[in-house]
Amino acid sequence: MSTSAQNRVDASSAATASAASGLVMNSSTAAARSAEAGRGPTLGVGPITLPGYLERANIVTRRGEELDVADYDRWGEPLSDSVPRAIAASLAMLLGTERIVIFPWSGATTIDHQIVVDMVRFDGVLGADVLLEARWRVLGPEKKELVLRYSTVREPTGQSGYPALVAAMSRSLGVLSGEIADAVKALRASSACGGTVACTRGAHGSGGRSPRDDEEPRDPRTASVLAGSPAMRSALRPS
Repeated sequence: MSTSAQNRVDASSAATASAASGLVMNSSTAAARSAEAGRGPTLGVGPITLPGYLERANIVTRRGEELDVADYDRWGEPLSDSVPRAIAASLAMLLGTERIVIFPWSGATTIDHQIVVDMVRFDGVLGADVLLEARWRVLGPEKKELVLRYSTVREPTGQSGYPALVAAMSRSLGVLSGEIADAVKALRASSACGGTVACTRGAHGSGGRSPRDDEEPRDPRTASVLAGSPAMRSALRPS
């Protein structure tokens, strides 16, 4: 790995990171969902672990078998903060609920389903593709494992430069969130009808297969909510 010396983040950079620390929904969306906030199952997002090479402020890209660390291009905030929040925001939209909490949460919180993600790889080549590989699980009450999957998402950047790379990384998180949302919907549908085979098939079509099993086109709304988030749009800060 070729690693450049990290520059100290100055006061203005810290202020930018602070300003980009939250995902902001527009007021109309928040108002529409406020009535749902007090009822329904609660989804817990996390822990979400990232590859060790992403535990830095500078953006990491791949060149062949080597990892390059940018000299001046930095994340607006740690990926360990922005990635879980981005996934949670996407799941809130796809599942139509605000009853989502991000790990760690209070011990008094009752979690109906917990999403645990271990990202094996999350990087890309400037001007080429971003590759996200993750093993994820859905846990039920008492930490019972209900779903175990391994997702591989390849997303083209479309053009050279760090902004295009960051946008592709955001879209790849959207695809992963869509796969997780499909699994949660299937679990909820099965639970609502007692988990019978006939009911499960009715929820997913013939044979009980989900849309992801048949690899139908992904929902473009998932990518749009992430690509438009302040955390991802403010990811880059020039020196």
